[in-house]
Amino acid sequence: MNVSLSHIVIITAVYPPEPVVSARMAWDLAHFLADRGNKITVICPQPSRPANADYSRYENPEEPVVIHEDGIEVVRLPSFAAPDSRLLPRLYESWSFGRHACQYLAKNMQKPDVMYVNAWPLLAQAQIIWYAKKNRIPVILQIMDIYPEALFGKLPAMLRDIVSLPLLKLDTWIAQQARSVVVISDNMRRSYTESRRIPADRIATIPTWQDDALFEHVPDRIDVCRRYGIPNNLFTFLYLGNIGPVAGVDFLIRAFHEAAIDMAQLVIVGDGSAKADCVKLVDHLNTAHVHFVSDPDAANVALLQSMAHICLLPLKRWAGMSSIPSKLPAYLFSSKPVLATVDPESDTARLIQEAECGWVGVPEDLDWLASKMREVAAISVDELMIRGRNGQLFGLNNFSKSHGVERLAQLVLTAVTDRAKGFTEDKTCAN
Repeated sequence: MNVSLSHIVIITAVYPPEPVVSARMAWDLAHFLADRGNKITVICPQPSRPANADYSRYENPEEPVVIHEDGIEVVRLPSFAAPDSRLLPRLYESWSFGRHACQYLAKNMQKPDVMYVNAWPLLAQAQIIWYAKKNRIPVILQIMDIYPEALFGKLPAMLRDIVSLPLLKLDTWIAQQARSVVVISDNMRRSYTESRRIPADRIATIPTWQDDALFEHVPDRIDVCRRYGIPNNLFTFLYLGNIGPVAGVDFLIRAFHEAAIDMAQLVIVGDGSAKADCVKLVDHLNTAHVHFVSDPDAANVALLQSMAHICLLPLKRWAGMSSIPSKLPAYLFSSKPVLATVDPESDTARLIQEAECGWVGVPEDLDWLASKMREVAAISVDELMIRGRNGQLFGLNNFSKSHGVERLAQLVLTAVTDRAKGFTEDKTCAN
C-alpha cells in the first residue's frame, strides 16, 4: 500500500544516534515510509542515552535542533532528560517531553494525517494523545512496556497500592483513544484485552525487530577480542545491554564468582546507572576475568556478541512479565545460546524454550545460575552450535526487520487511507 504525499509524524522517546532498539525501530519505520513517497517528521528529545555519550551536535538547551536526514525532518526537542533510572526524574522527563512535543506540534506544523507515538509512559503519552484527540488526528500507539505494572518492582508496597488504580485508569484511557495499539508480546496483548478491555481487533502484536543483515558478516572472533582487549582463549559468558537496577548484572557477577570456572570469563558490555556499583562489586569480590566494555555504537552489537560462547539474559523478579527484552532478538541473530534467569511465566522464558536455544532458570537463584554456568561451560562445542543455530532460525522467523517494519508501516498507512476516506465521505454527505 502506498499513500503518496501523506504527512506522517513519528513521535519517539529515543532516536539514533542513541543505541536503543526502539530508536532503531523508529528510524526503520521513518525510512520505510519516506521511501514510499510520504512526508515524514520525527519528533524526539535531544539524545541522552547512554549518559556518557557525546551528543553535542544535537544539543541546544534553548530550542529544538532541526536536521534533515535522508529527506526526513528530525526535530530534537530540548525537553528534560533523565538517563539514570530514578523514578521522580523519569516522571518529569516524561511530562517534559509530552509538553514540548505538543507545543511544537501546535506552533510549527499543519495537522498531520496520522501520528505514530512511542513516547515515555504515561505522562508524555497522555499529553500527546489528548492533543491528537482534540485535533482529530489518528494515533498508532506503540507500547514497549506496560505501566503501571512495570513500576511495581520499584515502589514500596504501600505506595504501589495507592497509585496502581489511578495509573491503570490513565493507561486504559490512553489506549482507548488510539486507533491501534501495538504491543510486542502475547502477555502484553492479554493485559490490554483483559485488564484494559481494549478490543482485540485494535491490538497488533509486532515484536521488536533487529536488522538481521548486521549479523551476516562478522570478523573472526580472535580479531574482535583483540579489538576490545578481551582474551580469546577463555570460555566467554557475555551480557550486552543497559546496566540498570532491574537488569540483574550484579547477580551475574555473584553467580560467576560462585561458579569459579577455570578458563572462563565474564564480559559485560554496556553502561547504565548501576555500572559503577557493579565495578565495585567485582573489586570487592576480587573476581578474576570480569571485563567491562563500553561501545555506544549500535552497529557494533553483532561484533561484540561474536566474542560470546553463551549470552546472558538476567532480570529481577517480575521485571520481565510485561515485555520481551530487546536484547533477546540480537542474541538469537548472533547464533549464540542464551542462558536466562527470568520469570517462568514470561514470554521470554516461553520463547527460549520454544526455540530450543538455551536454558531458563528463575530470577535471582544464585545457586542455580552458578551451577548452570559450570554445566554449560563443559558441554560440547557441537551442542552450543546446535542451540545457537536453533535461535538464529527462530529469530529470522519471528524478529527480522523486513517482517516487523512492513507490518507496522501497514498499520500507519491504513490509518492514513481510512482517514482520507472518512473526509471524502463527509464531503459527499455535505453535498
